[in-house]
Amino acid sequence: MKIAVTSTGPTLDDNVEARFGRCAYFLIIDTDTMQLEAIENPNIAVGGGAGIQSAQLMSEKGVTTVLTGNCGPNAFNVFGQAGIQVIVGVSGVVRNAIEQFKTGAFSSASGPNVASHFGVNAAAPSPTATNQPTTSPMGQGTGSGMGLGMGGGRGMGKGMGRGGGMGRGMGKGMGRGGGMGRGMGTGAPMGMPSTGPAAGFPQDAGLQNPEQELAALKQQAELLEQQKRQLNNRITQLESGRKAVAVVDSEKCTGCGICEDVCPANAIEVNEQAVVNDEACTGCAVCVSECPNGAIILAQKKVGK
Repeated sequence: MKIAVTSTGPTLDDNVEARFGRCAYFLIIDTDTMQLEAIENPNIAVGGGAGIQSAQLMSEKGVTTVLTGNCGPNAFNVFGQAGIQVIVGVSGVVRNAIEQFKTGAFSSASGPNVASHFGVNAAAPSPTATNQPTTSPMGQGTGSGMGLGMGGGRGMGKGMGRGGGMGRGMGKGMGRGGGMGRGMGTGAPMGMPSTGPAAGFPQDAGLQNPEQELAALKQQAELLEQQKRQLNNRITQLESGRKAVAVVDSEKCTGCGICEDVCPANAIEVNEQAVVNDEACTGCAVCVSECPNGAIILAQKKVGK
């Protein structure tokens, strides 16, 4: 049996991540042989439809069951159409979660357990046992702290907090870390991981002991590396001319016109059936969630010349 687990990292010793569509990795496991395929999530930074596109990716990989912390209605609908079982509320180390699944400890979900766009606003997962860095979308959620004033807020504002802050973050970040006051940034585009110092060295580093400073710098380096990978993925996608667009199933479409009414980009026209303008479509997935017949999905298509 082939299952998928959302994960904070690429190994079985990383933690199950609570977010489905915007998790860091999908781990595809053959439960009979424990053969592992780690897939870095290509949808973590998309503006919309991350859950739907990630669910379609799992269907393409031929998985029969998905283990995750939370699953929204759009992704759950795709899983239902593909006949994929979804198990939510899973946490802890991936290896342990798989063993629990094999013993029959989990039961499949009867419906989504979070609202749409949960992954965009959800707080980042905690650090894993293998010291994988935490991530959270820019411009959303809360910052985090380590030891004496190491802030994981976001944005490009000045030093973070009162307790020896860590320079600049990337996003909105407003949270309290251990030994840290408030952190504030100036905001940045959504969908990228938060980072601490904007350039090299934290301010007031002398207020931290060497072990805390070393741990903080290592974490920032990991976060920046993850951000680089995500940017490269997006660059590759743009260079290939491919993007996520709405695709209509002509056998299911009844021409009701709801998709045309709700499309914020005016990319859909309906005569007898819905027709999508690929170049105008932004892949926001509003039509996917509103279609009463399940006749629209998001797919990667080459657009333009």
